[in-house]
Amino acid sequence: MAHPRTATTRTSIPSSKAPALADKPLTVRAVPTTRYRHVLTSGLFGLPANAQSVDWMVLNNSPIAQTFRVTVFKAGVGPKTPVAPGTLTLTLAVNDVTHNANSVGPGKPFVPGFYYEVVVETDDLRLLPSVHIWQDYGNTVIPGTLISPGTFVEV
Repeated sequence: MAHPRTATTRTSIPSSKAPALADKPLTVRAVPTTRYRHVLTSGLFGLPANAQSVDWMVLNNSPIAQTFRVTVFKAGVGPKTPVAPGTLTLTLAVNDVTHNANSVGPGKPFVPGFYYEVVVETDDLRLLPSVHIWQDYGNTVIPGTLISPGTFVEV
């Protein structure tokens, strides 16, 4: 829990007998942040012409439940931006798997002609992310599109 700190800002010279022009309490609040020990990236990848859906998935091979964060970014020229639905924070039980598949096309989360990156933040490297691209909405994987857990790079 963040505890506020109070400090005093003085605008007078300490050895002077003149009163301070502004003795105001300054409150500084610590902003709570959740930090994970490991940040893994898929690196940039493009979409094949017949792509219909991009699916990322995570397997928890840790002996305990794991909470982690996943963000998919769209990248062109300039800063990368998060793709809908934005950053997801999830918890997986031991040996559980989750995934999120999103459509490709104009007005969809994934648009042809851009690069994408999947970033997974975790405390345990036994949380194994992967990405693959489907040619339909029934999990028909386009050969050669798998980004396996061993391909993700820690940054």
